[in-house]
Amino acid sequence: MEQLSYLYTFLTHDNPLTEKLQREASGRDDIQPFVEIETARLISLLIRLTGTKKVLELGTGIAYSTIWLGEAVRETGGSLLSIDNHVRTGVEAAENIRSAGLIGVVELISGNAEEIVPAMAGEDSGSFDLIFQDCGKYLYPLLYEDIYLLLKPGGVLVTDDTLFSVTKGIRKGLGRYIDVYNAKLFSDPRYYSTMLPVGHGLAVSLKLRRKEAE
Repeated sequence: MEQLSYLYTFLTHDNPLTEKLQREASGRDDIQPFVEIETARLISLLIRLTGTKKVLELGTGIAYSTIWLGEAVRETGGSLLSIDNHVRTGVEAAENIRSAGLIGVVELISGNAEEIVPAMAGEDSGSFDLIFQDCGKYLYPLLYEDIYLLLKPGGVLVTDDTLFSVTKGIRKGLGRYIDVYNAKLFSDPRYYSTMLPVGHGLAVSLKLRRKEAE
């Protein structure tokens, strides 16, 4: 697309390692696709704009988006916790975090989000300023309430791939999970949400404070 080609002439990477990872990704079939540079920059901008200190990422992969978010929270003096259950890519992610110089800023947790997130919600309710959701799509509806609990009032929920159901080449099953999630999110009076046609769709939601939600 001409618009994207034009856009990419301006967008640059915050860390040279993400540029390298993006360049090498086209030749790999052993990793999940990661977010587009415009998506990564938008989330990084949100972190900087809001002065976000504590971020949770669901879905680390090889740490492409993790490095973007890590660079942003390093500027705000914050920290990032990223969860993924893939052992092989987890090893690669840890090495990439080290190479990016983000040890001490980013903490990686290896395990199943459907087990870890509910446990965290019971212990750390309202503790995250921003949550970036890019894990298995079947988890989006499953973890909906737990993520709400983990996000502090006034916090921001960013959800990737929210246009999967109308994106060519995406399995219909994945789109059905997204449809269920989108319907819950946009009918939920506890959030103020919008959706942007960035990448495969990006929903941005503000968790309203109690009086605003009433």
